[in-house]
Amino acid sequence: MDFNLFDLDEDDILLASTTNSIEPTQATNISDNEILELHCQGPDTLTSQFSEDGFVRNGFLNNYLLENKQIIDDISLTAYKLQWKHIHGSAVCRFLFGEACMNIQHLVASTENPLNTPQNIEYCQKRREVTRLMHLLLRNLQKDQWPLMRTHLIRLRSLINSVTQEDDLKHLYFANSCKGNDCHIPAYHLLHGSMEWKFLDLCLLYKYEWIPNSTYENREEEEAKNSLHDFLNQLERFVEDLAACSVFIFKKKCSAELLFSSPFPCCCFKELWLLVQLSLEKWSLCFLEEHLTFWKLYNRVMENVKKKLDIYSLNSLTYCEFSNWLLNALVRLHGYRSNGLFEGPQYARALTESNENFEFCDRITQEFLRNNPQEEQLRVYIALLTPTLLQWWPAKVQIPMLLWEHFHKKLNSSFYVPGGVPSNLAVTCSTGRTYVDKYRALLQKKPDVNLASFTLFNVLLGKLLERLSTSQANHQAQKLLGRIYAKFSAQKFLTLNETGIHHLIELFLLLALNGDFNDLAPKLRDKLLALQFDKITPNKQIAVAKGHMALWILHAENRSDMTDYIKKVLQQLNSIGNDLAVSKIIADTLLDIYQLTDDFQLGEHLLIGSWIPNFLSNCLPVEQKLTFEALHLIFTKLQSTEIYLDSGNQLMQALHSFILPFVKQQFLTNSSHFLAQLAADFCICSPLNQETQGFRKLFTHFTEAQCINRGTQLNFLLKILVSERKSLVDSSITMQIWLKSLVLLTHSQEEVKELTKIVVQLADYQYITNNDAGDLMEAKEPLYNFIAAIGRNYQESLEDQQKCLRLTHNFNLYIRNFDKCFLAIVIYNCPHMIYVKSKITCFLHIAITRYVLPTTVQMGKAPEGKLAQLVHKVWPVVVQGIGQLNFKTDGYINKTLTDLIQKWTPHFKISPNSKLVARPFIICLQGQNQELSLFVFEKLTTLFLNTQRRQADPYACLVITIFQEIVDAFCQRDDPLNEQRLSLFIKGTCLATLCHIMMVDELVPSRTLLLALFQRLLNCDLFRNSKSLKELFLQQLRTLTKKHLAYYTFFYFDLLMQLSQISPELIADIMDYLLAEIMIVEQKRGVDEDNRIRQCLLKLQQSVKVSKK
Repeated sequence: MDFNLFDLDEDDILLASTTNSIEPTQATNISDNEILELHCQGPDTLTSQFSEDGFVRNGFLNNYLLENKQIIDDISLTAYKLQWKHIHGSAVCRFLFGEACMNIQHLVASTENPLNTPQNIEYCQKRREVTRLMHLLLRNLQKDQWPLMRTHLIRLRSLINSVTQEDDLKHLYFANSCKGNDCHIPAYHLLHGSMEWKFLDLCLLYKYEWIPNSTYENREEEEAKNSLHDFLNQLERFVEDLAACSVFIFKKKCSAELLFSSPFPCCCFKELWLLVQLSLEKWSLCFLEEHLTFWKLYNRVMENVKKKLDIYSLNSLTYCEFSNWLLNALVRLHGYRSNGLFEGPQYARALTESNENFEFCDRITQEFLRNNPQEEQLRVYIALLTPTLLQWWPAKVQIPMLLWEHFHKKLNSSFYVPGGVPSNLAVTCSTGRTYVDKYRALLQKKPDVNLASFTLFNVLLGKLLERLSTSQANHQAQKLLGRIYAKFSAQKFLTLNETGIHHLIELFLLLALNGDFNDLAPKLRDKLLALQFDKITPNKQIAVAKGHMALWILHAENRSDMTDYIKKVLQQLNSIGNDLAVSKIIADTLLDIYQLTDDFQLGEHLLIGSWIPNFLSNCLPVEQKLTFEALHLIFTKLQSTEIYLDSGNQLMQALHSFILPFVKQQFLTNSSHFLAQLAADFCICSPLNQETQGFRKLFTHFTEAQCINRGTQLNFLLKILVSERKSLVDSSITMQIWLKSLVLLTHSQEEVKELTKIVVQLADYQYITNNDAGDLMEAKEPLYNFIAAIGRNYQESLEDQQKCLRLTHNFNLYIRNFDKCFLAIVIYNCPHMIYVKSKITCFLHIAITRYVLPTTVQMGKAPEGKLAQLVHKVWPVVVQGIGQLNFKTDGYINKTLTDLIQKWTPHFKISPNSKLVARPFIICLQGQNQELSLFVFEKLTTLFLNTQRRQADPYACLVITIFQEIVDAFCQRDDPLNEQRLSLFIKGTCLATLCHIMMVDELVPSRTLLLALFQRLLNCDLFRNSKSLKELFLQQLRTLTKKHLAYYTFFYFDLLMQLSQISPELIADIMDYLLAEIMIVEQKRGVDEDNRIRQCLLKLQQSVKVSKK
């Protein structure tokens, strides 16, 4: 039998292949509320509901024992319309039961081999005839009629049992349909009919055999016992049939599917299982003088299944998997009301003692583990077991202890499933916080087979510990913990690898997150401390350190004292020489711990030690961030609690002893903005008893420091000026740092703007400028406005000698120690004043030779320190300033400009950002001095793009990259000056770059870059729409033709071929000129036509023609 009954359309296809146009089921006059049947709704799912027309939803078990006269009047049986009043004699009963048997046999025969039956015969009608008969007997049979019916029922029962053997069910179990009883497939009606007949038969036996025989009414004791035994056997057989169908489903599933699949073929089977549960709760059945509960019956049935492993094609391992899968589904049925509505684990039925089946679960778990299951099987087993143990049954520890006996031997295993996702491997978390967050989130999720079996076990263990704590079962919790601790000896710890340590941490965290932390913490801490850093490998040290950090975080969250714990961990850190990798793990956790503390009274001050400066001094800059944030957070909390006012505070003493010297040292060289913040924090939190002296001492140190990072002092000052200590800051220091910031930084920078707002409010600023500097916040050059205002104020105050002296004193006070920073501004604004021709002592010569073009740079050596970045910034200003002098006739000025281009361009590759690298030349081209711009680009091209032996200059690619950025910057039409700038660029670079393409070897990278440059240039909108730019470019091509056609013919035509692919129109425009030049060359060579030139010309013409298309 090969039926696929899961799709609606396939039911009809199958029906058409076996019968001819069967009519729909005839409507009956029987009340649906009384004559109940199984109504299928297709394959069962974990969330499917019971049918509204079934037994459960209509309260069958509440009224089937009562007589119902309506059924007597409504039911008519067989074609002879027999009713209850006709059923008295033996002959009539024999006929009725014979018809029932024939109907069953017809269904069986139709299932095995489709019969050639009349079109009006319906399988549903035949099934229903049998069901009606049994309903009629169940609701209306009198005690005195039972002996007559009993004999016929025995024969009917025997027939039903014979057609539902294991081999039969193997071919029927999947016969479900979304159409329900409107399905016309005989297998469907045979399966559902046989199950409902067996259930109704059990109800008949209970009503007419068990109840009377339980009191031995009118029966011999032995005969009564036999009847009771037959009833129990039939009940057991029925449940075994239900279980057998689930076995057949199980065999079609892989392990991973079990977690999301129902063990019931359809919802009808789930309904039958629930009816069995409800019946056994309602019936008072005894077996061997013991009350027969559902689980006792289930256990007997599962023992029967175990004896037939060969018949069901199971082995010991798969038997345990199946038992656990079915157990999980049957446990969930206890959450249903008798009317089929689901209430969940807190419903009264689920809370009764008879609901639990620990003994069986314990037995199959032991057997399952003895069979050495694979990882995937173990995951599914635990995932199915978890809701049973945590939600449905009372909290007990026997089964988790069995699992622990299995897992404690496998801590070093990766618990990886072959073929699984590599990310599911047991990989340690990056930090202690990640550990805590990961497992805290895991506790909120449902069991997932993507998790390792050990992780699933740990989650089960943790949640069970939580249930034991809330249910006051502390003795059980201690029993479980004692079993866990007993497995961790010193020798056991030494055998753990990194994966084993990860699993140990996982176990400890899930216990700590769920149990009584104050009770668990000391034991977990001591166990982890047993893995001493100096006795394990570096990789294990890192893994253990993460575990310590996770426990530290939990200590902080639970407000538990950490003094002893921190001391021991830092002692172990010291024993391995403050190893950098381990120190990083601890340093990255400081922020998490200090975020959770309020008063620093739990030993947190001990975390501040010499290991922190050691780590910060040796780690990468990017690794310092979290530690700096943690230190700043300490000061923030100290200020809010005013703990720093206590001169004996241990935390402040530790900060001054270990952190302040490091901050002073790093303030000079470290570019992190946190250094300015920490320096300000120390100043703001200076002790009160020597506030002025302490503050001024620190403040002076930081403001006079020569910092590499130009913004450090600015940020430091800003943080002081917005604190309560701002009144202690001398305004001259503020002015000095502000002026430095205007020179060294960009005035539009947010921090500079912030300081400018403060400065303009100072009395010193208003006095020295006489409030004549304008709005510095909107000024294009605030420094220029400020100095100009001072100059005007000085000139206006010449008659007041005292004021002039004060102005001079204040100004020199502001600008001391950073006069070099004004070089570019002075050269740009006053070139004629600082240059004297042929005088080597003039200011311009000294400034250029000392600061801009020192000897090392002129010799071709790399500039020292930050000189390249500084010159990169001021280079266009210096060039434009010198360019105001007569660079065409003055040899010194010409050479100085040439050296500025030649010596500094190779050093301008200060960043991978090509836009930033090209910025000086873009600014130069934007200047007003067109002759200077043309000079710069001519020199740039001549110096770096000339070729020797078909090879390019080492810096040719750098220069071409600069050219590409220039083209990108000016190829848009949004600025009317862009066309003029591109024109200057083409004049200064085009001829030399075309020659470079023509002369350089094809494999040299610069050739490809230049072709890409012309691709950008010739195809940009500005060029394509500009006649003047096109004409200028054509002029460059004509010059190139005139110069190189005769001597580098093939190189020349190869260049034009490349350009024709970029812009065929431009090459077409030069063809006439080219032809004329070819004729001149041929004339000079004394031939009418030069075949080689003509062949090259023909190829070029063809290329232009093809490219135009």
